[in-house]
This record gives sequence, structure tokens and C-alpha cells, in this order.
Amino acid sequence: MFNINNKEIGAFVSRLIEENFGSAREFCRAYLKENNTEVTPDTIQNLANRLSQIKKGAKAIQIYDLPIFSKLLDVSYEQILSAGKSGVPKNSRMTNYTIAQSHNIKEWTTYIERDDKPILNPDEFGKTVLEYAIEFGNYDFLKFLIDKNYIWFDSRKDNDYVMTFGAGTSIHRIKFEERDGGVFIRKPPMDDLQYKLATEDQLRMHLISFAADHKDINMLKKLRARELPELYYKAHYLSCTHPDFNAHYNKAMVSHIAKSHDKVLDYFTDRFEIRDRIEYKDGSKRKHTFIFPYISQLLNMLIENNSPFLKTALEKAIEHNEATEKELNLLINQSIDNGCYYGDNWKNEVDFNKNGNIVSFRDTLSVTGIITNIANVTKKSNNSKINQLIKKLNDSYNRIVQIKRGK
Repeated sequence: MFNINNKEIGAFVSRLIEENFGSAREFCRAYLKENNTEVTPDTIQNLANRLSQIKKGAKAIQIYDLPIFSKLLDVSYEQILSAGKSGVPKNSRMTNYTIAQSHNIKEWTTYIERDDKPILNPDEFGKTVLEYAIEFGNYDFLKFLIDKNYIWFDSRKDNDYVMTFGAGTSIHRIKFEERDGGVFIRKPPMDDLQYKLATEDQLRMHLISFAADHKDINMLKKLRARELPELYYKAHYLSCTHPDFNAHYNKAMVSHIAKSHDKVLDYFTDRFEIRDRIEYKDGSKRKHTFIFPYISQLLNMLIENNSPFLKTALEKAIEHNEATEKELNLLINQSIDNGCYYGDNWKNEVDFNKNGNIVSFRDTLSVTGIITNIANVTKKSNNSKINQLIKKLNDSYNRIVQIKRGK
């Protein structure tokens, strides 16, 4: 048993309001919303006056207050009435950890729309809600966040493509907080969710794995799953540092793709174009054609898995290699014909980098050039026809690698 002491209850409630809401007025707004009461300056002020008396111990907390106080302050009735001296702590408080496991849209929305925006912060273990959702494999929640544009992994602005594809969130903290007495203070920008989205491409790669498992082609397109941000700020500089494919390689992601449905594999083995900042005389922008940066690793895994899609994947890779070889030779010959290079000087502009199997060439006079990646494999199959395709692929790869040494 315990005695009801209004002053102690008032002090206990006051502390919880400060910890959970920062100000009495924020608590009053939340109380009115929870009670389905219109939130106006008058209703806020009336409740604030009554709350002030409760905090001082001049008035007792009412029975009808208990359910709302209990929910908003995340304590039991007994804890409130005993001023925290008795009662078992509630375990229903929504956190990054609990929300990331939830499959309830209402709970997701409530958590996202909370005024204090806990979703933007890491918890006591340093984890954001996205990291927990990935850990729990909660694709429904992640898809909900993307479909509702709460988060995105592609800003659709090429200039943003550096560490990520301009990933970000529309969830923003209230920049100014009203304290008691009508005083406003500015809250510091400490949104870990936005920081991790903007700086860590690993989150996107985890989502690519989930989308591949779910055969979700639309999601893969939203995530630009075949591409790397580096392609957009390095690939157009044909004579500069090439993209570092090895640094971004995620074996687990490629393994998920290798075991996925044929339509997913078809998507990942298609060629794709990226825009360049260089403009031709007619105003059109230069484009470069690539294939999945980890196509060679993917093909090796398909061989190991004896995938039904292997034959198609090899044929598409061969087609890409042979098209690259043809275009490369054409550009070299055109550069010689237009007088850009004499003798074997063109060889100085042919570059091959094993990191990603990237090949490039430029004609400085006509502002033309090529940069792309090519495929090869190191595995063998038990199927003789597949081995013939493997040989054809590797032969085309070797011819491209040898171009610099003599056409």
C-alpha cells in the first residue's frame, strides 16, 4: 500500500513531462489530441493552467486523466499514484527496436508523426529504426517508408550522386520548441537517420537484397540497384580516376541476386546508360553504357548454383563484351582518321583497370569516348555447352584487354 501525496505526484509527473516532451505545452497538445479535443490556444491554456496546479500539488490528478497520462508518459497508473515508488514499469513504449519489428501501419504512422521525432535518432545502442528493420528483415515497413516518401534512396539529381544517390528523409524535427511562458528555443540538428541515409550506401545495398528476395522490380529501379553513385561523378572524366568497384562490393547482396527469380536476374544482366556532363555540338549529352558492376562475380555464382538462368546471363554478357569491343575499335579508328592521334599514340588513351574490369578511351578532338565495364568468369561448368559460352565470353574479354598492345 502507499499514500496518495499530491505534491510528490506533481513532482513525479513534472519530471516525466520534461523528459518526454520538453515543455508542458507540448504535453498539453499531445493530451488534447489523445483525448480527441480540438487543439486551440484556449484549450491548450486551460489545460496548461490545470496541469500547473497538478505539478505544484495544489490539485489532484483526476481519474479520467490516468489513461492519457499513463500512455503519454509511458508509466502505469500505480506508478503515477505512488509517484514512482510502486508499480511495474510498462513495456509498451514505442522505440526504434519495437517499431522495426511491427507490421502495424497505424503504429508506424504514430511513431513517425510524434512531435519529438524519436525515429530520427539512434537508441541507447546507437541503432536507427532502419538498421533494426534491416536486422529483422521487415521489408513491409521499409517498403512503407519508401512508398510514402518518408525516405528515399534516389533524389533524381545527378549532382547529389557522391556517397549515395542523394538519399534522404522527409521526416523533420520541429526546429523551434515552445517552453513555458511562450519562450521559443531552437533545437540542435541531431538527426542521425538523415546522416546515415546521406553517408552510408550500405543501407541501400541491404534493401536491394530484400527487394531481390521479394522479386520487387519496381523497388530495385527506385534503388538504382544496378548502379553505383561513383559512376556519376567519376565515369564522365574519361582520363581520371575510375570508379572503385571493389570498395563497394557486397558479397551478401550479390549472393541474394544470384539466388533470385529469373526476372530479377534479367534486370541485373541488362545493360544500362548513365548520363555525362559533356555536351556534343547538337546539345545532346554524352552517355555511357554499363553492365552491373559485379557481373563477373554474379556469373561465377550462377555457375556454382547451376542456375537455370545461366545460359541467358552468359549470352547477355557476351553481347555486351562484343558490343564494347566493336565500339572501342570504331572510336580508335575514327580518332586516327580525324588526325587526333598518329601512329600508336592512341594507345596512351586506352586504359584498362582490373578493379571492376573497366575499359576506357577518349578522342580529345571530337570529345568522344567510351568508358564501361566488361565481364569474365573464373568458374567452369559440368555442361559442355555452358563451357563453350564461358570460353566465348572470356575470349572477348581478353581481346579487349589486349587492344592496347596492338589492334
